[in-house]
Formats: sequence, C-alpha cells, structure tokens
Amino acid sequence: MNDTEWAAMSTMTTILGRMAAHSGKLIEFDDALNSELSILPATFAWDAAPPTLPDSDGRYPIPVPGQSPLL
Repeated sequence: MNDTEWAAMSTMTTILGRMAAHSGKLIEFDDALNSELSILPATFAWDAAPPTLPDSDGRYPIPVPGQSPLL
C-alpha cells in the first residue's frame, strides 16, 4: 500500500486552506504550487530567531483576511 499521493494531496489541501484563510481570497491549486511563499524559518538552528516576535505589549501579529498577502 502506497499512500504517498494521498498524503501529499492532504497536506496541499491544508496549505491551500491556510493561504485562503490568511489572504481572504480563493487560492487555486496551480497558483499555490507556483507561489514564491515560504513558510520555513530562515535559519534552522536551536538559537535562531523565531519568525515572528511579539510587539511591545507582548502580542503577536495575526493574519487578517484580505490584508495578509501570500502569493
């Protein structure tokens, strides 16, 4: 049994949902695959800075549908 394709499509569906929720737009499969968006950290290290930091009040930025560019 090889579930590789099923697992890949399941993961891509999750990524598409995240992109759509953050951007507030309909995201097509091909647009997502051809996107330059990277959700990986810039550096892989135990002492690397996190991708997001809290503001002076300790609040983290949150994506706002329609205002968070993704593609």
